[in-house]
Amino acid sequence: MFDEYGLTLWLEAAPQHWKLSVGFGILLIPILTFIITTIISWIGWANNRHGREPPLNPYWIPFFGNWMSFLLARKSFVDRLYRRFGDTPVTVKLGHAKAYLLTKPESYGPILRDTKSCTNKAFAVVIMEQMFGMPKSAMHIYRNDKSGVGAIPFPGSTIPAHLRVGDSLRHLSGEVVKHLSDELAKIDPNDPVDSGEWVDVPDFFTWWTHRYFAATITALCGPRLIALNPGFVEDFWDYLNSWPSISKFYPRILAPKAYGARQRILDGIKRWHSHARQHSDYRHNGADAPAWDEYWGSVWFKVRQRWGQDTGGMNDDALASEDLFVLTAATANAMPMAFWNLIEVYNDPALLGRIQAELSNAIVPPDANEDKLPYRFDINAITSSPLLQSVYAEVLRMRVSLFHNRSPTQGDYSLGPYKFKQGGLVCVSTNIASNHAYTWRNRIDGGQRPLDKFWADRFLVSNPKDNNTMKFSTDGLDGAWIPYGGGALMCPGRHLAKQEMMSGVAIFDAYFDMKLVKGVPRMDDGFFALGAQPPGEPVPVRMRRKVGISPVGTATTVKHS
Repeated sequence: MFDEYGLTLWLEAAPQHWKLSVGFGILLIPILTFIITTIISWIGWANNRHGREPPLNPYWIPFFGNWMSFLLARKSFVDRLYRRFGDTPVTVKLGHAKAYLLTKPESYGPILRDTKSCTNKAFAVVIMEQMFGMPKSAMHIYRNDKSGVGAIPFPGSTIPAHLRVGDSLRHLSGEVVKHLSDELAKIDPNDPVDSGEWVDVPDFFTWWTHRYFAATITALCGPRLIALNPGFVEDFWDYLNSWPSISKFYPRILAPKAYGARQRILDGIKRWHSHARQHSDYRHNGADAPAWDEYWGSVWFKVRQRWGQDTGGMNDDALASEDLFVLTAATANAMPMAFWNLIEVYNDPALLGRIQAELSNAIVPPDANEDKLPYRFDINAITSSPLLQSVYAEVLRMRVSLFHNRSPTQGDYSLGPYKFKQGGLVCVSTNIASNHAYTWRNRIDGGQRPLDKFWADRFLVSNPKDNNTMKFSTDGLDGAWIPYGGGALMCPGRHLAKQEMMSGVAIFDAYFDMKLVKGVPRMDDGFFALGAQPPGEPVPVRMRRKVGISPVGTATTVKHS
């Protein structure tokens, strides 16, 4: 029994004891959570029942699971999972969602091709809203679209073929190549690079991607988009650079620069739409309409404008978000990959010489009544080069980082001994596929060339039908080389992207010489799982112009032997 003094001391100390107990309890929650989920993981490992879920990845924080680890450090999180689970798929808790990471490339092909049972629609809808700012009022259009993105629309699709992204982008590569050649042919008297002397360029990535992007946008949309928005090129790259923040679902208050860059782009597209509607009838887009005009660029944008207007559910903001998606699909990955192609080629003088030999016939000789410059290029001569195709494929293998996501929509999905719950997110990692030594064992080097090092010949194989000359091939790499995904949901812009990446080497080499100052830069892992990873540091080079056209139209003002 307490006396009066003892009771007073106990009452005074009670709040402190209560605080310690609460603090200990809070500390105990993550420890108990980790112990419990570790036990569940062990049970999953030991379970040999057919139709089981993959073992669970342990986590510390209830409800959130691995969400914070995944958002804040995607690359290290995936690397840890692969080291821990090897080729066994793993169940990952991401907040209220359940995800399954596949880690065996041999299983990638089947699930990527099975677009009947597993689709990416749920993920794509979220992307349209989060990354491209699609208003909620228009999201029902994407939820109800059953066309898919493959070469053949899904059964029951109501989306006309001429409105679909892939078929339209496929035919624009000639315009892109032409406008890039026109852009690089111009001599800017204020740019030291155009002096004809060797000069230092502190960041080649910015120099190259900005010029290539400007040419591509002019080819796609005509000259008015950039003319009406002089800062559009810089704003667009500010937007792309903000993807790591936007993709983490940060609220606007925590990422004002990221969302501000996106809004400037959307405002610029709306300004272009309004101007184009005033000067060119977007409903004049049939067979008798010109394929390209200075207001809309490709007639395809007129078709899409008409479609958007006729849905009745897309306002100006939604139409701008839709075209932001298209412009991003056409450029966001292709521009950095065209950069990496150049970097790898110019980092190796011997490789550059081999490429130049294969591209010796890429420039089309002008007719007698044509100007010599700007050069015109034979795209087929470029894209048929076995060596340049191999370089292109190797760069994609090393520099593209994506999750190809699928979700079972017709009940639980079975793959081998495992079962994935309907509505769960099944994730296929290009990084695991690209660096899985066992999968690459049958290449011409017998799998001896390290996969973390660039090798220009990795995709070349002997062609016995043609005197054992080397040909480009991805045979035997089902599930291992998947930069564009697979099946009917394969990236719709892949044909244009390939021609942009490969043509960039030929066109740049026709106009410029370049030497790398510090070799090949590291990649920016902040862009892990977002597509093409840009360099994580400035890329200094030395450059000089070979040939060009002066502002007054004089051709071949600079020439080196």
